[in-house]
Amino acid sequence: MTRNVEDRLRDAFTAGAELVSPESLKGVAAPVVARRRRGFPGLPVLAAVSVAVVLGAVAIFPSWSRQPVTPGGFTAVVDALARRVEQPREYWRSETETLTRGRPSKQTYNIEERTRRVYWATPRGTAVATTPLQTRPVTTADERKWRAAGAPALCGFAVGCKGVEDRRGRTDYWFAEGFEFGPLSLTRPQLLALPQDPQRLEAELLRALRSQGRLDPPGPGVQVKQPSEQDLLWLTGEWLLTQMPTPPAVRAAVLRMMAALPGARIVDEAKDAEGRSGLTIVRKADRDPMESRLVIDRSSGDVLGTMTLVAGPLPARAGLEVGDLASAVVVRKRGWTGEGPRLPDGCVQQAGKTCRGS
Repeated sequence: MTRNVEDRLRDAFTAGAELVSPESLKGVAAPVVARRRRGFPGLPVLAAVSVAVVLGAVAIFPSWSRQPVTPGGFTAVVDALARRVEQPREYWRSETETLTRGRPSKQTYNIEERTRRVYWATPRGTAVATTPLQTRPVTTADERKWRAAGAPALCGFAVGCKGVEDRRGRTDYWFAEGFEFGPLSLTRPQLLALPQDPQRLEAELLRALRSQGRLDPPGPGVQVKQPSEQDLLWLTGEWLLTQMPTPPAVRAAVLRMMAALPGARIVDEAKDAEGRSGLTIVRKADRDPMESRLVIDRSSGDVLGTMTLVAGPLPARAGLEVGDLASAVVVRKRGWTGEGPRLPDGCVQQAGKTCRGS
């Protein structure tokens, strides 16, 4: 099964390598299901987003370090989230739109790929529906270069779509027994039993990451930097907040844990990729030149979206400068529902099974 662009970008950043290459991006289509390997697992968090507000330029996100929010403001929002009572129903649904930017191999222009992903928690396990939406040049200058190159078809980051099936507008479905589409593999009881204290939560997540081999060193001959514990904790936190049916008190503990990670800071008047304003936790990764931003709604404490920006020099072939947006996730909907996923005719939800819709 192929890996999505977001996973590959995270691996490329971690390795300090180019963002995209013909080999690493061949056959872009699907998220990884039930990854059980050593090294960096990738995450459907760099993942396409409706980005009308970000199409005009590449480097559009200014530094927010001059707009710190008082600790009390963040604490009040998180405290309110911890007190919230949610009534679980039969199904959990989280819909996100993701955007990934980069430069195709051997090209002179940058492109962005947008994808919709819907995550379902059902009595039968997890279902993920992925729909590629659009791939296009980022800026007007990129479009001119693309047209000068003959305006080749774009299938994800594959230029010309040679050897790659064009999946735009078509939905693929993947099923798993538990929550296996992120940095950890959890059952629903394990998710619901996560600690509500941020320090205990951090210890439990680290224990799970170690037990599942996520912090093991790469195997012989594997040229990939080992992510730090803090980097994996951040990615796990994003996953728990944006996709999973994590209880409110645990979500509050996740936010406190992420805000307490080394190098993290809280800023105000920040915006997600759709221009929605909120409190934001900002943190530069330990071992790759990227900065992550988690934007939180002030009234509810829910996550509006995530962004990853270039925070250090990348190879020229990557096509991105310091301060450029590399990826973003916009959370469209999340919550309990009485309606389950509508599957294509002949598609049965079964762990390990995949289906392709029209």
